[in-house]
Amino acid sequence: MPKKPQRRKHKGRATSRSSKKASTKKSTLARAIKKSALARAKALETLDSGKARGGRRGVSRKASFSSRPLAAHSLRNSDFPNTYIKEISVSLDDKDHWLTINWTGPNSASQEAGPFRTSPGAGMKGFNCDDVVTSRRSGTKCTPKGTFAVEGFQRSLNSDSRATFVTWFMQRRGIALHYFPVVPTYAASHGCVRIESKHVAQLIQDNSQVDKT
Repeated sequence: MPKKPQRRKHKGRATSRSSKKASTKKSTLARAIKKSALARAKALETLDSGKARGGRRGVSRKASFSSRPLAAHSLRNSDFPNTYIKEISVSLDDKDHWLTINWTGPNSASQEAGPFRTSPGAGMKGFNCDDVVTSRRSGTKCTPKGTFAVEGFQRSLNSDSRATFVTWFMQRRGIALHYFPVVPTYAASHGCVRIESKHVAQLIQDNSQVDKT
């Protein structure tokens, strides 16, 4: 009788072509989803910064961006600009993300200082918002870490009219402090700092100074 061909046994090897293909496919899909999400986040930043052509509301950078607060200034202190907000601090390390206001000037002691509750950038999966460099990267949905000067003011965000009393601190990325009606107990925004109180958001806008705050 003819001998049956012997099968070679490979010790220590166990390869499954189907599972390897599935893993590669899954990894490729994950990269594609991340790339798409990053592109959407960048597009939103561009729209809010006023650099998008023919944006959702067709607002140009010149029309929407101002070096002066655009509200009625009903919350501006009587000694402005001698008394004004010197620094706005947002803590990114606690669940309530407290915002505090540091005033300077003759009437600074009588002004509201906080703390006030906020919600910063949610951060996109795959990016570490705790890293300073990463947090400043466009499209990450991180609130940038560091110290920034107030750059200007706007009535509302181009991408969402519910976001009002906008105070820019990284306008090239469309990142600002602003009021928003939804401020959960976790980081939820696309990079801006949502302020729970409309009163506080207006107080900040009415009493901050470009390049000084």
